[in-house]
Amino acid sequence: MPFTDGSSQLEPLLFQMKSYKNLTKSTIEIMPSSGQGKYSPNQKVIFTLPYASTISLEDLALHFTFTSKDLPVATHAAGGSSCIEKITAPRDIASLISEIDIKINGQTIQHLTRYNDIVNIFEQFQNGSVSASALAGANKYQDVWKQMYTIDDASGAITPGNKGIDQDAANNIVSKKFIVNKWYGLLGARGKETSSNFIDTNMLGEVTIAFTLARASVCPSVIKPLADAQGDVSALTQTEYNSAYNSRNASYELSDVKMSMVRYNLPNSYGEALASNLSGGAKYQIAFNHYEFHTQKGNKDTDTIRWNENSRDIKGLLAFFTDNERENSNVPMPYDAAMNTSPYFKYENTIHDNSQFQIGSVKMPQNVLDTESVYLENCRGLYPNRGHDGIISGGFNNAAGTTFTYNCNGDIVEFLQYYFMAYLSLEMTEGITPEAKMGKKLLSGLSSEQLPISCSYTYKNKSANTKSWDKSVNVISLTTRMLVIENGQNVYVQI
Repeated sequence: MPFTDGSSQLEPLLFQMKSYKNLTKSTIEIMPSSGQGKYSPNQKVIFTLPYASTISLEDLALHFTFTSKDLPVATHAAGGSSCIEKITAPRDIASLISEIDIKINGQTIQHLTRYNDIVNIFEQFQNGSVSASALAGANKYQDVWKQMYTIDDASGAITPGNKGIDQDAANNIVSKKFIVNKWYGLLGARGKETSSNFIDTNMLGEVTIAFTLARASVCPSVIKPLADAQGDVSALTQTEYNSAYNSRNASYELSDVKMSMVRYNLPNSYGEALASNLSGGAKYQIAFNHYEFHTQKGNKDTDTIRWNENSRDIKGLLAFFTDNERENSNVPMPYDAAMNTSPYFKYENTIHDNSQFQIGSVKMPQNVLDTESVYLENCRGLYPNRGHDGIISGGFNNAAGTTFTYNCNGDIVEFLQYYFMAYLSLEMTEGITPEAKMGKKLLSGLSSEQLPISCSYTYKNKSANTKSWDKSVNVISLTTRMLVIENGQNVYVQI
């Protein structure tokens, strides 16, 4: 049944209020608490929500201007130079956020690590909002370079961005305004990510939201070959070119950073009823999705990752692989045209043979899953893929047989090459659509009954492979946590 205890605090108060006639609302903007003008990779942007305000977390929007900087220039000793690199923003601009930390009165309520991995993995299975996609940059099928368009102030003519590298470094700097207004976790959509987004800072106290910016390697890059650089400066030598290339430190910075939200002004009866309920011992609870990573360096042939899980509601487990090399890079990575973004977000494993989860002593599913079966489980467990038709049989050499027509995921070949994921669903999925839930948060996952459960994921790759393979195996635990609010701004989280 729908989880009603975690609904918005408005619902239990409706019967105590005669009307909403005096309700007004307005969009407000706040600036970072630090007061910095510009932010670079690995820095934190911290916002403090306005006091004595009733707001919806789902309406929060992060605004900023993305600008590339420090592009490398190859210089000839006798004069002349050529810019040899151009970078752009990642496909989904939320990829620039590596961590989100939400605190109430100094206490951490939710800390999401590797947030950009969460975005790039779960967006593969979403029909993204048109407005959210447009505000956040290019989607999978739109050239990521074109999003950095320019508009002529005089004529209004729009010129899409491109991968061409001009000789002058200044002409290769890209700058554009972006907005992030789609979130995962406590800031996410009601019904899907949380049971309620409506909060009143009167009953919470000080609420801060900190965004840690990702390293520059999440940005895609193109490099000008030596021959093209010599077309700009004919006497440029290999040594001079290599010197510029090997000392690359291209990066990005964010400016004009602010956050906007909708603030509600409710009638006095709301505040009176709220204070009465809290002082009478009532507790307000908000259920929200939490994402936690488990990672270890993987063996090429077969390996098992183990961890303990303790949660009232384990919704699912998702395993994937990442290249270890990506953690060694602090500069933009070569643009991958097929992925249309930086290969930092490449989750491939083309030599996968079979894999299986285990919870306690129970193997789940009962039999190991080959690649096609792993693909099918993604369809079964991750809405909106559930129930979509497609062709799974046919083998990898039969193009007609490998096409699986659900959502963004293309075919199984693409699945193996770019975003291999094994998902174990532990929650009710039959008929669970946004329309059926009507904005309610459903708690239907596996409960550990307040005791840690031993979990593992075992994979086996094809034994005859000769592929170079240096990867880490990762598992995301998707669980539900509970934000509990009591009288006197006493706030805590139940896992």
